[in-house]
Amino acid sequence: MPVESPEDRTVEVLGVAEALDEELLSLYFENKRSGGGPLVSVEKRGNRAIVVFEQAEAAAEVLSKQHHVLNNIQLNVRKAATKDQHRLLLRGINPSTSTEMIELYVENMMGLNVTDYTLCPLPGRDFILIHLSRPFSKGLLIPCFSKT
Repeated sequence: MPVESPEDRTVEVLGVAEALDEELLSLYFENKRSGGGPLVSVEKRGNRAIVVFEQAEAAAEVLSKQHHVLNNIQLNVRKAATKDQHRLLLRGINPSTSTEMIELYVENMMGLNVTDYTLCPLPGRDFILIHLSRPFSKGLLIPCFSKT
């Protein structure tokens, strides 16, 4: 049996009510009514949830259904975004900030050298795409703020 990637087994659910708990979401997506099946995990993040199935076939079946309604609320289900571990999007940049300042920020926050990345700024926009020479990992980031 071929190994299925986590991306093939994962769906993103939008429009999740705050009061809806993960257990009810789990029960719905494990039920054949949703087209789903056994789950690995459900993680609620505000008004959306990430659902990971044991089999890609269950995720595909859920995605093929047009309507998902739970507690009289229409849920929007879509394929979860794929993650490119060589790219990061830096948002909220003042368009007048110099490239040199952004480079210093990236190098200091991520502990990188100038040869470890490439910046791809878009003129007049508040974001910059960062191409990394090695895959991104959570340990790569240095926290910039701490709560005291």
